[in-house]
Amino acid sequence: MNTDFRGLWLLAGAWVAAYFTLPAWVLWCSLALLVLLLALLLRARHDQAHSAPWFSGPLILLLGLIAVSMLGLSNPPCQLPAGSEQQRRAVVSFQDPASAQGGASAAGPAQIQRYWNQDRWVQCQVPVYLSVEYGLPAHAGEFEVILDLDAAQAGSFDWWARAASEPKVRSWVEPTAADFLKQRFVLSLGQLPDNAQALLPGMLYGDRSGQDEALGDAMKTSGLSHLTAVSGSNIALIAAIVLVLFRLFSVPRAPSAILTIGVVGLFTWFVGPDPSVLRASLMGSIAVISVLLGRGQGSLGILCLTGTVLLVADRSLGAEPAFALSVLATLGIIMLAPALTEILAQFLPSCLAQLTAICCAAQFTCLPVIIALNSNFSLYSLPTNLLVAPLLPLITSVGMVCLLLCTPLPGFSGVLIWVPGLLAEAIGKVAHFASGLPGAARPWPEGLGGIILAVMLAVVLCTLLIVGRETEKLRVRQVALGVLGAILVCVLALVLPATLFYREKVPPQWSIAMCDVGQGDAFVINLGDARGWLIDTGPPESGLLACLDRLGIQSLSKVFITHTHNDHFGGVEELEDSGVQIDERLVSTGFDLELWPGAQVLEPGTQQVAGDIRFEVIGPEAKFAQFAEPNDTSLVLRFSFATKNGIVDFFAAGDMETEAMDRLLKLHPQGPAAILKASHHGARNGGTEILEQIHPQVLLISVGEDNSYGHPHPQTLEVAKQIGAEVFRTDQSGTVLLTFTTEGVLGTSLGTPVR
Repeated sequence: MNTDFRGLWLLAGAWVAAYFTLPAWVLWCSLALLVLLLALLLRARHDQAHSAPWFSGPLILLLGLIAVSMLGLSNPPCQLPAGSEQQRRAVVSFQDPASAQGGASAAGPAQIQRYWNQDRWVQCQVPVYLSVEYGLPAHAGEFEVILDLDAAQAGSFDWWARAASEPKVRSWVEPTAADFLKQRFVLSLGQLPDNAQALLPGMLYGDRSGQDEALGDAMKTSGLSHLTAVSGSNIALIAAIVLVLFRLFSVPRAPSAILTIGVVGLFTWFVGPDPSVLRASLMGSIAVISVLLGRGQGSLGILCLTGTVLLVADRSLGAEPAFALSVLATLGIIMLAPALTEILAQFLPSCLAQLTAICCAAQFTCLPVIIALNSNFSLYSLPTNLLVAPLLPLITSVGMVCLLLCTPLPGFSGVLIWVPGLLAEAIGKVAHFASGLPGAARPWPEGLGGIILAVMLAVVLCTLLIVGRETEKLRVRQVALGVLGAILVCVLALVLPATLFYREKVPPQWSIAMCDVGQGDAFVINLGDARGWLIDTGPPESGLLACLDRLGIQSLSKVFITHTHNDHFGGVEELEDSGVQIDERLVSTGFDLELWPGAQVLEPGTQQVAGDIRFEVIGPEAKFAQFAEPNDTSLVLRFSFATKNGIVDFFAAGDMETEAMDRLLKLHPQGPAAILKASHHGARNGGTEILEQIHPQVLLISVGEDNSYGHPHPQTLEVAKQIGAEVFRTDQSGTVLLTFTTEGVLGTSLGTPVR
């Protein structure tokens, strides 16, 4: 082979020492082994004068391991006093200033600058993940607050922190020219589809603030979340585009290298001089210069040395995902991009093949870190990344042009932005589609064992690809590529068919399920022992029975039908013929009993209790329901769940429209409820007054994907956002489970059921 891989030994040793806290006896044994290997260098040698000894790799690994370990012992990190849970007054600041842009709440990685201990301030920088539920003024820098702290088990921060008092701002972060440019750019996206508005700022400069939870989950599940973070591969792509332009204009190599580094520096200033961005810039610059100069051996050595120096300077980087993504992305570009370029050049133009290879190589080597972060393996990560990779150069290049022109030429930029906008919208559609496929998020072994398994898989595939390209022996090359192909065929032949029968495990303690029945309603309340209550059945053949089976519900003590419309009542016949035991059939005062023999009418004010669950009938009033439209005859219910933390209320509004609901709430005023089932699937005529009066923490919207009614209405979503409600939609998340925990209402998605 032509490439010298010994630099990887150095980086591996430094990384192991930085990630793990090695006991003293391991360090002494490592030091003794190092001395032994150094002694072997002094022995009489019989090989060629310039050849390296067989143990040079382990020797370099020990050097990196001991260097980082010894410096870590001499410079112990600053820490809070002992205690896994504590409350302290501290001065903190968010690592990303964008987290403090004003609003009802803020959350993200932060850093304690100093804390109060024994009647004095202690200067100590401690990484935390901070959530502030109080209003934080825009452009707040450092602020003083009382923190509730829980020790984190692992990751790039040491503590989970929650603000327990009103923040007092101590310093401010003044907006820069880059901040104003970002604001103008976001305003220029107003006419684009929702996915494009949310994804473009992240894909261009790492701003994910416009992404809602559903899109964020879809990006993670599909393995595309790294596209909206500033990493080495992101910066390498920007620099590579500039590099291609220089080549088109025949700019010599040396000026191209200098100008490319200048562009990377300018981009780093624009994004912000955050430590993770600086590291990404450094790694991305190394990757692109290696491609430019065509010196893979030297670039690999520089990368490994740079990574080792960073770990020596700050060993906490060893557990930081951003550092791992930067290093591994650059490593993949250096080692895999040439081989992938040769393969892709057979199908794509050379420039596009090179850019696509850079993207694919970085994404492939980052796979173990992505798996470690998400505890689930995205089965479709590789095909989705390969599918969208050719779109990234065009999105990045045209998007950056629009970013630069949105102030001087807003009209031209507003037209041109549709090019990257439609492509970003396509990526969002791919993410939603892939996340809804069977087995999209496969469980992966947790802990160190799962990480080691992911690393081994990536190493084997990378090794086969490198050997298949670099070895001079034709037979070895053929065997390596053959084994690589066989592995890929086995994955396609065994894993993909198995996912057709894969179902996400249902948590046993769930309380409320919103079944994905398309454009309709079907909610299940869990009573335990395979029993439940059902509110509406959805339309015919909508998947209700599959949902009940998946939830393990075998009998229904009560079935509530809110009104006679097909999307709420249409599945009754199928349910009656299914063999599922039904005890009580309950309807509103406006229901035509001839449509469902055996049903009982629930009068307003009726209350019943079953174990820890109680329900009350709020409406409709018989005198109004007698002449009302079917939507306004909807059965309106309030359920109360007795939990360890108190009462949790669930308000189910059926399809009752604005005027009827306003009249009902004036007759029977309601207090806040933790959970609200949006009236009429979140339609405009469902009204927003109910949202403001109930003021839910969680809003449930059962709605069909791409439905012709335009449900839910943007105004409903906007009001939900203003009051801080977390929105769950079946068109985005499939079947949704709500579980009552000590920390509140936890929502989880089971995805679209297999029908």
